[in-house]
Amino acid sequence: MDPIKLIEEAIKAEELARERYKNGAAIAEDPETRSMFEQLAKWEEGHKHMLAERLATLKMMKGS
Repeated sequence: MDPIKLIEEAIKAEELARERYKNGAAIAEDPETRSMFEQLAKWEEGHKHMLAERLATLKMMKGS
Protein backbone atom coordinates (compact mmCIF):
# COMPACT_ATOMS: atom_id res chain seq x y z
CA MET A 1 0.00 0.00 0.00
CA ASP A 2 1.12 3.51 -0.73
CA PRO A 3 2.30 5.29 2.46
CA ILE A 4 0.19 8.35 1.61
CA LYS A 5 -2.99 6.30 1.36
CA LEU A 6 -2.11 4.45 4.54
CA ILE A 7 -1.66 7.72 6.43
CA GLU A 8 -4.92 9.09 5.02
CA GLU A 9 -6.73 5.98 6.26
CA ALA A 10 -5.01 6.26 9.63
CA ILE A 11 -6.15 9.87 9.96
CA LYS A 12 -9.74 8.78 9.37
CA ALA A 13 -9.37 6.05 11.98
CA GLU A 14 -8.01 8.58 14.50
CA GLU A 15 -10.97 10.89 13.80
CA LEU A 16 -13.44 8.06 14.37
CA ALA A 17 -11.70 7.01 17.59
CA ARG A 18 -11.67 10.60 18.83
CA GLU A 19 -15.40 10.93 18.22
CA ARG A 20 -16.07 7.61 19.94
CA TYR A 21 -14.14 8.76 23.02
CA LYS A 22 -15.86 12.15 23.03
CA ASN A 23 -19.19 10.34 22.97
CA GLY A 24 -18.00 8.16 25.83
CA ALA A 25 -17.12 11.25 27.83
CA ALA A 26 -20.54 12.72 27.15
CA ILE A 27 -22.36 9.69 28.52
CA ALA A 28 -20.00 8.78 31.35
CA GLU A 29 -21.72 9.11 34.68
CA ASP A 30 -18.66 9.34 36.89
CA PRO A 31 -15.91 11.96 36.67
CA GLU A 32 -13.03 9.48 36.46
CA THR A 33 -14.48 7.67 33.46
CA ARG A 34 -15.34 10.99 31.81
CA SER A 35 -11.80 12.20 32.38
CA MET A 36 -10.35 8.99 30.93
CA PHE A 37 -12.41 9.33 27.75
CA GLU A 38 -11.46 13.00 27.44
CA GLN A 39 -7.78 12.09 27.74
CA LEU A 40 -8.11 9.36 25.15
CA ALA A 41 -9.82 11.82 22.78
CA LYS A 42 -6.91 14.25 23.23
CA TRP A 43 -4.40 11.49 22.47
CA GLU A 44 -6.26 10.61 19.28
CA GLU A 45 -6.18 14.27 18.25
CA GLY A 46 -2.42 14.27 18.85
CA HIS A 47 -2.01 11.15 16.73
CA LYS A 48 -4.07 12.77 13.97
CA HIS A 49 -1.89 15.88 14.10
CA MET A 50 1.31 13.84 13.88
CA LEU A 51 -0.04 11.87 10.92
CA ALA A 52 -1.22 15.04 9.17
CA GLU A 53 2.23 16.60 9.49
CA ARG A 54 3.88 13.51 8.00
CA LEU A 55 1.25 13.39 5.23
CA ALA A 56 1.96 16.99 4.28
CA THR A 57 5.70 16.27 4.18
CA LEU A 58 5.26 13.18 2.02
CA LYS A 59 2.98 15.01 -0.40
CA MET A 60 5.46 17.88 -0.63
CA MET A 61 8.33 15.43 -1.28
CA LYS A 62 6.31 13.60 -3.91
CA GLY A 63 5.51 16.88 -5.64
CA SER A 64 9.18 17.81 -6.07
